[in-house]
Amino acid sequence: MVVVFWGAGLVSCGPGASVAPVSLLPPPVAFDLDSILRRDTLILLTENSTTSYYKYRGQPRGYDYEMVKAFARHLGVKLKIVVLDDVDLMFEKLNRGEGDLIATHLTATPERSRHVAFGPPVCATRQVCVQRVHSPHEPEGSFISDTAQLAGKEVWAHKYSVFYARLSEMNRWMPDSIKINEAPGEISTDDLLRLVSEGEIDYTITDENLAQLQQPDYPNLDMRLAISGQQPIAWAMRKNAVQLQLELALWMLKPGTAKKFSSTFNKYFSHLVRINYQPLFVPPIMSDDRISPYDELFRKYAAEVGWDWRLLAALVYHESRFNPEARSWSGAFGLMQLMPETALKLGCDTTGKEEPNIKAGVRYIKHLQNMWREKIADPEERLKFVLASYNIGPGHVFDAREIARQTGRSDTTWHGHVAECMLLKMQERYYTLKGVKHGYCYAREPYEFVDKILSTFAYYKDLKLSP
Repeated sequence: MVVVFWGAGLVSCGPGASVAPVSLLPPPVAFDLDSILRRDTLILLTENSTTSYYKYRGQPRGYDYEMVKAFARHLGVKLKIVVLDDVDLMFEKLNRGEGDLIATHLTATPERSRHVAFGPPVCATRQVCVQRVHSPHEPEGSFISDTAQLAGKEVWAHKYSVFYARLSEMNRWMPDSIKINEAPGEISTDDLLRLVSEGEIDYTITDENLAQLQQPDYPNLDMRLAISGQQPIAWAMRKNAVQLQLELALWMLKPGTAKKFSSTFNKYFSHLVRINYQPLFVPPIMSDDRISPYDELFRKYAAEVGWDWRLLAALVYHESRFNPEARSWSGAFGLMQLMPETALKLGCDTTGKEEPNIKAGVRYIKHLQNMWREKIADPEERLKFVLASYNIGPGHVFDAREIARQTGRSDTTWHGHVAECMLLKMQERYYTLKGVKHGYCYAREPYEFVDKILSTFAYYKDLKLSP
């Protein structure tokens, strides 16, 4: 696939969003850039999704979020985030003046352009058919390699999505119509991929870059068949917000802006963002009966949280592979892979050496231990909650406990209970439950992280190293 950048072109981008029936929108209020500057706040309307906006280790992240934040910084105003799971409502709030920009992977369709203004394209993507890979276990003729073979097949899509619209358009020339099944609102586009993988449905449609991002999670899915050309994705504004439209267009023409779009795209859509977590890799012991070059520091600081030093070594191994220069896609740095915001609160910055980084990480572990002490009575169980919180942030673990309570599981037991509910945070029907506050979570990472740390710790203990 060819990827080019705005300023020099377009950049391909992530998950699809609904094509809202905008014909009944209220008229737009008169509130343009001059009013936004007086208010000193730009209001972003977005959704909680894998690429638009979510929380990771307690910090806001997302392709759309980061780029709108950069635009707000350019304007010299604060950024306010309003998260909604209803695209129709986003359009209504935009025209009522309760938001200034919609940035949630909106396709700039002619129908929408009659009611809202779109800025220059920030992304482009093709639509692709999602199906299970060709296998002897699948019915004969179920795998398709050409769009014409969709005729007569049942394909699931949301009613007001660009996917549904594309399938309806294809039915105009299909000899045998595609049977378009309307997906329930509580089932997200991401969920539809999971349902195809599990064999609950046979086909759905998604965006090509979302497919590429999700492919490591669903190795039994084939997502190569394109059913559309590249489609522009853009931010929406009120039709009468002419000053804002002009300022956005001028900002996007700047060379630095094009570079920012490019680097942010790579950050969120590169294959490196999603780690395909494999079964535990057991690290080799170093030649002189040492686990790492930092064993003495682990011994020194593990005692502050009542840990065996080998447990701390196991955590650091899986966070950074004992590389003090390690830096993740999200900005986590050093041996302990602390987020910069968290590290500063703990007295460590990104220029710090190995010992300050370990010291700050142990302080954070102590903070998490204090947080969970009254909530989880059993020390062994509490450790699992501390480890999961260290990996993904405590907010998502609190949410998993809330889902456990609402689904009849134990909220004080990790394995089989809260851990399983953590995985449910990848499904919209669960991360939008009442009481679940931190939204979408790429949950396979913390789900497997706990077991990896404990397994590596057990391995280190079996080596009979000196305590």
